[in-house]
Amino acid sequence: MSNQTIQNPAQPLVLALGTFDGVHLGHQALVAQAASLAKKLRARLAVFTFTDLPGKLLNRPTARLCSIEEQERLLLRAGADRVDRVEFTPAFASLTPEEFFSFLQERYPLVGLAAGFNYTFGKFGAGSAQTLQELGRERGIAVEIAEPVLFGAEPISSTRIRARISEGDMPGAAALLGRPYTLSGRVVAHRQVGRKLGFPTANIEPGDLLLPLDGVYASTVTLENATYAAVTNVGTNPTFGQGERTVETYILNEQLSLYTKKISVSLHRRLRGETAFASPQELSKQIGRDVEAAKKLFVSDRKGVYNAKGL
Repeated sequence: MSNQTIQNPAQPLVLALGTFDGVHLGHQALVAQAASLAKKLRARLAVFTFTDLPGKLLNRPTARLCSIEEQERLLLRAGADRVDRVEFTPAFASLTPEEFFSFLQERYPLVGLAAGFNYTFGKFGAGSAQTLQELGRERGIAVEIAEPVLFGAEPISSTRIRARISEGDMPGAAALLGRPYTLSGRVVAHRQVGRKLGFPTANIEPGDLLLPLDGVYASTVTLENATYAAVTNVGTNPTFGQGERTVETYILNEQLSLYTKKISVSLHRRLRGETAFASPQELSKQIGRDVEAAKKLFVSDRKGVYNAKGL
């Protein structure tokens, strides 16, 4: 990641513009189109985005759909050569569309731009995709606008994905993202309730990522390029009194040393809602049933690594 200006005038550049929150199928199509433009212009491709989601400055804070690290990895995989980030400051937000375009031309050896069909820019979102094309024609910069990628006759959007996740509809979210929705974070010590119940869990701090509807999920955990079947609880552990909202994951049939390690937890399907049980013993029995339900969704290979099946 970098917020450094690309200063090599001998290396022409195409920029893909957007927030790219979640890097969903629509974003991936935009980056692919921008990469095609860059190839035609014999240029490199950079994604131009922000260190924070713009809504934070506009008093509309929004939880992220992927971490900055995952976002960069996905954008590079989609075809970008690099990701360039700037801070979305009040001064930046006050630029007119023309000033924003000039900012890009002064900062980069710019030969092309690509943006989504609903892209807005400049103060109060005054600039549209059409504005970008007009400014490009005036200034000799090639501009391509990506058409919407449809799912269910409607454009794929981060807003639709957030709605699916908030409802616990993980297959629906995955269909729009092009992959399972994933929470990542470092494993931290917690109350160790799961261990006392016979199901030791890894508790992660997902930071500013969007949490799904509280409940129990069939999941997979990725650690050091290995993936394991798991069951994940998102919620407040009401059986033990309302506590803070946590993400706790039990890895099936494995005993791994996870404290302080960073793991990724992909949520595949919601098995049930979170429930307050009459006793820890009743909760333990239910976790056993959850594990059996999750096992039906996974199949093990000879290495003991699990792959999702039928999700």
